[in-house]
Amino acid sequence: MNNPTLQAPPANGAANPTDEQANEFQSLLAEMQGNWTEIKELPAACRSLQEETSQLREHLGDVRRRVAARTGSVSRPRAADSVTDECAKHLAAQFVLHCDKSDKLGALCSLPAQRETLLAFARNTLNVATRAALTTGDIPLPSEYGSEVRELISDFGVVRRRMSLYPIGMGTARPARMGARPAFGSVAMSAALPEKSPTLTFASLESHKIGGVVRLPREIDEQSIVAMGQFLARYGAVEFARAEDAWGFLGDGGVNYENVKGIVQIARENSKTVVLASTKTKPSDATLADFRALRRQVNKAALNGRLSAYYLDSTWETQLPSFKTTAEPNVYQRLPDGSAILDGYPIVWTDVMTPYGTSAAADQPLAVFGALSFWWLGEHGTPRIDTSEHVWFANDQLAVRFIEEIDFDYAASDATAALLTAAS
Repeated sequence: MNNPTLQAPPANGAANPTDEQANEFQSLLAEMQGNWTEIKELPAACRSLQEETSQLREHLGDVRRRVAARTGSVSRPRAADSVTDECAKHLAAQFVLHCDKSDKLGALCSLPAQRETLLAFARNTLNVATRAALTTGDIPLPSEYGSEVRELISDFGVVRRRMSLYPIGMGTARPARMGARPAFGSVAMSAALPEKSPTLTFASLESHKIGGVVRLPREIDEQSIVAMGQFLARYGAVEFARAEDAWGFLGDGGVNYENVKGIVQIARENSKTVVLASTKTKPSDATLADFRALRRQVNKAALNGRLSAYYLDSTWETQLPSFKTTAEPNVYQRLPDGSAILDGYPIVWTDVMTPYGTSAAADQPLAVFGALSFWWLGEHGTPRIDTSEHVWFANDQLAVRFIEEIDFDYAASDATAALLTAAS
């Protein structure tokens, strides 16, 4: 019954196995031979399980980062005159990785430990594994952060806050422009409704690029990473706001404004101006009567106190109180929050208008009155902030480029009017 080939020889004089032990061993060997196919596949199954576990961990990490980013951007509202810390971190992280790609990270922080901390922070913020993967196209400013920069421009500028935004796609956008508006009237019972045919034309909005290139501070450490992002966002927002206000109010249709016409130029072309009397070329020559006459130049719909305002340079706050008289002590009011009211209409301060002074400033805009909501501010995309190591290569410096694409046009030419000094 026993198979001699399955019996091991006795060792060191050990007794031969019994028939029961031999049978048990033979049964175990037969069972192992029957299950060998499954046992042989165990290493491959273990490797596959390890790979799936690794991929699952990576996916879980991505989900956690995305949820954390989404939660952070939603739960933390943007404070006035700044962007959220998440937006600031993203801007600063882009800058740090560009420095690393250009081998200029040592110019920003001298300690190796700080450089490693900055680099780890930037890569984790942008989810970039290697510096070779960083390009402007790979990591654009996310749309939600671009919107934050746009909102920050509104904090500093006037036209973006007051005008009606209109998106510009490819080519030229053509929003409606209102012309003659026939009035509604009474309709007799069962009578046909009279047809009203308003005159409609179209404004023209196309992209005009404005922006600049900024040299950045050369020192940064891990504690100031958010401050660097805030610096970038605030700098860009302030300068974008200054440029937008200049184009929106003072664009004269010339080459300096790429043929864009702003509020003052449209007022000139449509006789919606009040010009000081001859020889009255100084801002100090303007009187309360001149400011009041400005309101007669606009459509009555623009006299709505919720829509219209006076737009002046902030230096006029020293002159406007002199318009008060015993009969009209409240013609000018300075409110506790820094705002002001002239003749019942709010004043919006903008530094692009002609400042108050006693020197001659012939044919210059002193003030604008009206409803800027009847003007279009066209915008293509969102403001962009990119970093480059090539602009000042000879100087071994990095640069940050700020760009936005905008345009201006009116929806109603009688919505605004301008007060001008005499030409001579």
